[in-house]
This record gives sequence, C-alpha cells and structure tokens, in this order.
Amino acid sequence: MNIFGDFYDRAYGFRSSKKEVRMRQSEDWSAAIMAGSSEKIQLEEPIRSPMYILLLLLIVVFALALLARLSYLQIITGQQHSLLASGNRVRTTAIAAPRGAIYDRNGVVLARNNARFDLVVIPAQLPLSVEKRAEGYTLVAQLTGKTTAEVKTIIESKGLRYSLPIVVSENISRDQALNIEERHNELVSYSVDTNPSREYLDGSSLAPFLGYIGRISAEEYQLHPEYRPIDSIGKTGLEKSYESDLRGIYGKEQTEVDATGLPVRSLARVEPQAGNNLILSIDKGLQDTMQQVVKSAIETAGSNAGAAIAVDPRNGQVLGAVNYPSYDGNLFAKGITQAQYEGLLGDPSKPLFNRVASGGYPIGSTVKPFISTAALQEGVINSTTTVQDKGHLDVPNIYNPSIVYVFKGWKPEGLGTVNVLRAITWSSDIFFYIVGGGFENTKGLGPTRLTDWYKRFGFGKVTGADIGDESSGFVPTPETKKKTSDDPWSVGDTYNISIGQGDMRATPLQLAMATAAIANGGTLYKPHFASEVRTDQGVTVRPISPEVILASIASPATLSLVKQGMEGAVESGTACCSLKREVPVKVAGKTGTAETSSQGFDSKNPVTKPHAWFTAYAPADNPKIVLVVLVEHAGEGAEYAVPAAKDILKYYFSTPRN
Repeated sequence: MNIFGDFYDRAYGFRSSKKEVRMRQSEDWSAAIMAGSSEKIQLEEPIRSPMYILLLLLIVVFALALLARLSYLQIITGQQHSLLASGNRVRTTAIAAPRGAIYDRNGVVLARNNARFDLVVIPAQLPLSVEKRAEGYTLVAQLTGKTTAEVKTIIESKGLRYSLPIVVSENISRDQALNIEERHNELVSYSVDTNPSREYLDGSSLAPFLGYIGRISAEEYQLHPEYRPIDSIGKTGLEKSYESDLRGIYGKEQTEVDATGLPVRSLARVEPQAGNNLILSIDKGLQDTMQQVVKSAIETAGSNAGAAIAVDPRNGQVLGAVNYPSYDGNLFAKGITQAQYEGLLGDPSKPLFNRVASGGYPIGSTVKPFISTAALQEGVINSTTTVQDKGHLDVPNIYNPSIVYVFKGWKPEGLGTVNVLRAITWSSDIFFYIVGGGFENTKGLGPTRLTDWYKRFGFGKVTGADIGDESSGFVPTPETKKKTSDDPWSVGDTYNISIGQGDMRATPLQLAMATAAIANGGTLYKPHFASEVRTDQGVTVRPISPEVILASIASPATLSLVKQGMEGAVESGTACCSLKREVPVKVAGKTGTAETSSQGFDSKNPVTKPHAWFTAYAPADNPKIVLVVLVEHAGEGAEYAVPAAKDILKYYFSTPRN
C-alpha cells in the first residue's frame, strides 16, 4: 500500500500517476544504478495539477526576489559595503540654514545673521581608547580656553553612546576655529559647526518686542524633534511667534571618511533653504524718535521708567513701541553670562520688564472717554445731561448717615455745570463718579455694566498681540473683591473704577487699542507688529491681515459726542495748548494722572507720585495714528506726557512717509 501516495491524493487532490520502469530482467537494481542506466521513465499520463503549477510559480517568484536582492546588495550598496570593508565609512552632516531677517516697514534691517562658530562633537564617534579620548579632551581644552575637566564633563554628560551632536564650546573666535581645523588630524571626531548668529541692529529699543533666539532647551527639543539639540530657536517676542517662518530648512552632506575619520570625498549634498523674512509695521524713524522723546521726558520728570506705543487705528498695526529702560537683545543672542543676567534681574528699574504689553497700571482719567461711551449707549445720560461739579461729592453712609464719605475732584473749587463734552474736555471726576456709581436720585451705570463695558473695550483680557507674553490687566468686580477681601463691594469701589483708579489695572497696549476703537468709529482690532512674510527673493508668502475683535462697539452718534470731548481737551481743556500750536494736524486726546498710593502722593517722593498718561489720535477728522505715552511716577499727565506726545506727533506729521 502506498501510504504517501494516498496521503497526497487525499490532502492535495493529486491524481495517482502510475510509473512503469522497464529494466532488463538480467540486471539487478544496484547494477542499474551503478551503470547509470539510461532507461527512460515513462509516465502513463502528463501531470497537469493546478497546485503543481502554483508551486512552480512560487519557486520562480522566490528566485526572482532573491536575484533582485543580490543585485541591490551588489550594485546599489556595493560602494558603501566596499567602504566598510576597507575601513572607510559614510558620515552625514547637517548644513545650517540662514534664519530669515527682520525689517521695518520701509526695508530697514532690524535683525540679521552673522556667522557663529561652535565646536561640536558626537560622543558615539569618539575613539574607544580611553587614552585617545583623554588626549583629545586636553587638546580641545588648550584650543578653547576651557579646562580638561570641563571638556570631559560636557562631552560625557549624555554618555559616550550618545549619537547626536553636543556643543563643546560655543561662539568660538575665527582664530580658534582655524586652529582647530589645522589640528583636525588630531581631532577627527570633532568639527567646527558654522551657524547663523543673530545681530540686532536696533540694540535695545525694540528688544522686548523682537525678542531673541537661544540654544534649544531639553523641553523645547521634546516638542520640536525636527531640530538638533545644538540648534537655536526663538525664545521670546516676534522671534518666537514667527519661528516657523524665520527658521530655514537644514541641508545635508554625505562625506566618505577613512578609518581615522578624515574626509576622503563628498558623496552627496542637499543645499539648505533659507528662512523667510519678516516685515514689520514698525516705522524705524518714528521708533527712534519715540525712544529719544520718552527718555527725555523721564529724565525731565526725575522718573526712571516709562513707555509709549503708536498704532494705526485703521488696522491695528503697531507703528512704534518703546520700553524704557530696556536691554540689549544681542546679549542673549551671543550668550549672556550668569553675572550679566543677574545684573538685569536685580536692576530696580526692571529693564527686562515689557511695560507696553505686561505693565499693569492704574490709568486714571484716560478711561473717561470709555465711561462716557458706556453711559451714553446705555441711556444713563445724553448730550444735555448736566452735573454740578463742586469739587467734591459727599456721600452719607447708608447705615449711619452721620458718617459722610468725601470723594474729591482734581479741582478743589469745582468745574461748575458740566455735560458729557465738558466733563471729557476738563476731566471732571465728579461727573464720572455720578455717571459710574450714581448719586442721590441719579442712577449710574453700576458695577456690572461698568465692568462689562470695560471688557467690551478690551480691558481685563489680553489683546492677542503677536509678540507673545502680555498681561490681561485687571477689572475688579464685586465677585473678585469677595474672593480677596472680607469687605463687601461699596459705592466707593464703583466711583474709583469710574475714574480709572482703585484696583483697576491696564497696559499701555490695551489703552491704545481701546482709544483706536473710538478713533476709527467703533472697531476693536487685535494689534500686530508684523505686516508680511516674504521670501529672500522678496516674494510675498503671506500678508498679516487685520483681525477684528469687535466690529461695532457703540453707535456713530455716541462716538461722535465722545470724539468732540477729546478734541476739546486738546483745543481748550486739560491737554491744551502745545499740541494745538505745534502739531500740523488737529489732535484729539485725553490726559490721565493716576495715583499709585492709597495714602495719596507726595510731590517730593518719586515712589508715590502719580503716573503721567496721555492717549491721543490724529488727525482728529481722519485718524491715522493713535499714541499712548506713560511716564511712571512723574506727576501730572498734562505736564509730562502731553509734551512728549507733542514732540512725537510733530515728527510724525512733519516727515514725508510712504
């Protein structure tokens, strides 16, 4: 019985194929084998099984695949295997891409690249011999000015199997780089990496807004694995916000190196792609003027700090922004020392503090145009509503009328009968106490509507500016007071926030954008410093379009009245009359003198003197610029902030512009 034949017949469906071997009867089986019998094996019928054909095809396919693999190994990678066989190898290195430059609106360079040399090593490529590695550490120490121990610690910090580049010494001099290259035979595992180093031509004026670049941190590297651990990345400001636009794409080069690590020849090269350029809305001429004027105003007032910002009310573009004092962004770009950094942190004038976007200040009477808008829009007052300003407001305690709280205005004898126009023009505190918090039979806005309108103008929340970090400021409410104080909200709290005092805080940037919303007829924009992204060849990649936060803050009739009051302030009121005389266009504005101490202020004490504010726009009938000036602890806004604004606006409207 043919067991195997029956098995295959059942399992695979083969039909039995009987074979007949015809051999001469006189020869035995072994003789036939030894003689190599040529007797033919005859099949009674041909084999046509489909399974047999499939098996044959599989064998053919396997053979072809094997042939293809052998061809790949021999032809495609033969060169690399040949290199390995001879002790050579292929090394791939990255080629740094130039970072995009930053320009002002007129093409003036604000940030550009310079070559920076870094000594780099990949620990996994170091010699296996401890002695050889030690010789390299000693030589590197001699060439860079470090100690051998420092070099060893830096290189071995991540282990000798670490396969990514480590910077041994950054920002080495050109002479040091040349010396290292000359000793390359002794330092075959090391290389001098040429990277773009940032140079800020403006130095300190725009530093808080441009930001700076620095070595990527471990945390940042986790978020951006496409970078190398030795790469630089935007750390703050516009450098950080537009990192993906400014950063280029690295190139690569494959080089054949011999067994000692010396290059033999270049095998392949992919060129790097430069980053795109960033065009700002900043006007460098205006920026420089603002810087000089604010510095002068601070010195005149005997102050030590201040800020200013100018924006285009038609689209939210920032035209100029000043923090004083500031810091030099080049310190960070080149690698700031610990001593330098601690010096900046310990400076009492806070040069690292971005006053324009992060400074939370009481803004005083500059809020009065916004409170007027709210009261008119809510129907609390109209154009004919009047209040008697006697210089003070006496408010009896509701539980004990014998206790009277006195809320004073800035003018002891009072301003007499005032309506909304006169109240803005002459900055009547009494009018806005009553409009905001009510008095006797007059019902004011009250805390809820007041705070809602502040937030409608953008106070109490970040503006969304493209420079990154900013403060939201603070708009107090009965709810927030309940969380921080055992005392309930009182009418006095409402009076205080009605004139920009109390716990209310805002940034110069918020004040500028809120003023712009009045100037342009009711549109609140998101501010932005950048206007366009372009290639290195000048082709526009994308424009930075205006972003509207709120399209209609109030009715045209309401805003028209408020504007008239702000024009009156410059024509004949608290901001008169230098602007009227010296600026070649009509200006509208509002002064502010914001107290900074609950004990009042002492004119001889620079810590308790009020902040001097002025917010303005011009031309009054067709606004193209909004300007906010702050001089910290200076005194009256009309005395210190208005003259500074006058000089800035005079320059702006006396200089031809594109």
